[in-house]
Amino acid sequence: MTADKLLLLQEELSNLENAAEHLRHSLDRTRSLFPVKNFQPDELERLEALASRFARLSDLLTQRVMRLVDDLELTPTNTLLDRIHRAEKRGWVDDSMQLIQIRELRNLIAHAYAADKMGGIYTAVASLTPTLLAVVPKVMAYARELGNTYPVRRT
Repeated sequence: MTADKLLLLQEELSNLENAAEHLRHSLDRTRSLFPVKNFQPDELERLEALASRFARLSDLLTQRVMRLVDDLELTPTNTLLDRIHRAEKRGWVDDSMQLIQIRELRNLIAHAYAADKMGGIYTAVASLTPTLLAVVPKVMAYARELGNTYPVRRT
């Protein structure tokens, strides 16, 4: 069972790395669009991709990878807030408030329908993206160490 979980974790880490690379690319393509102004349709498309990729990476991290790590460490998977606090204890973020802000922004992205609020959301995404991206290598290193704690059984 642990071997299956480790394989699943490796798959999710690969997804996490790919999602981080896509987000990094979107951030690079949108840097010149700030400060917020009236966007042209092609600019809006780039910003929407940025926000979508931010939300996707946030979900992969908090809903998939963090849960798998907790499961492998036999830590009860309680609430998202518990997982976020454990991320701080694991050294993935300096302050758990960073991940709380990322999650709140992800929720805004998922439920924002008013066009007049999107400029602020895109600005917040651009601001928090470096923080979210900085978590990924820390998670990768932690997961590698976690994988090394389990002996490899040869059959």
